[in-house]
Amino acid sequence: MSNPPTRASLSLDLIVDTALKLISEHGADRLSMRHLSAALGVSLGATYRHVASKDELLVLCGRRLYERSYTKRAADEDPLHWVRDQVMHLYDLLVAHPGMARRVVFAGNVDPELAEDIRQALLQTGHSEDSVDTIGLVLTLYTAGALMASAQAEVHRESGSSTRTLIIAGLDFILHSYLDDNRAGRAPSVS
Repeated sequence: MSNPPTRASLSLDLIVDTALKLISEHGADRLSMRHLSAALGVSLGATYRHVASKDELLVLCGRRLYERSYTKRAADEDPLHWVRDQVMHLYDLLVAHPGMARRVVFAGNVDPELAEDIRQALLQTGHSEDSVDTIGLVLTLYTAGALMASAQAEVHRESGSSTRTLIIAGLDFILHSYLDDNRAGRAPSVS
């Protein structure tokens, strides 16, 4: 059996984009370098010349999802709504790419520009320097939990409010609770 010919235009961008397409169809756990190479129409060796392993590829895919989720904030846009929208853009992309959440949320792949823009938006609304890092951690953990809840709700097809609506309400609660605590001059309460 001969290997497919190496495509002259094979690039890292094409590999990552094709991998994300396959992940959206079959999930990250079912992605293999052999399957990816076949979808690209190249030999397995050609793929490995660009990406050393599936783990490396999934890190690159995670970074690409962060890039796709990021939108610049308009000058007149409410900073807290913009932060919420950034989290939800990422959430929607992770739901659309099964298995990527655990590789993205805890992998530290956050785009530095996105992280800084979120930080500045929170500071602009009156959050303290100290609370900004806490809010970032809470948002990360909340998003991870929301993704797990979303997957569970999908399995059980629960009725009532959509998981997405509940997640948005939770994000608003987090963003406004820390802000209200900072304005009142007290530490955020955990109850």
